[in-house]
Amino acid sequence: MRATLTIRADEKLRAALRKRAAIQGKTVSELAREILNEALEERPMSSRTGHLRGQLDLPSDTSDPWRKQLRERNWRP
Repeated sequence: MRATLTIRADEKLRAALRKRAAIQGKTVSELAREILNEALEERPMSSRTGHLRGQLDLPSDTSDPWRKQLRERNWRP
């Protein structure tokens, strides 16, 4: 069963939705459903942040407590 969902959006957001929907060959409703589904999809943290793995590159000087803590908790070898 489908239900109607009404949201308020300023003109800038509506224009952006219309533009992206037109580019993708979809209706605004289809695009909004896809965006909401993706935003609400439950995914493990690793799949959402996996692209960040290995990006933290700290100097070997760990005299700063904050840097020391980051280095200790970084999961990279």
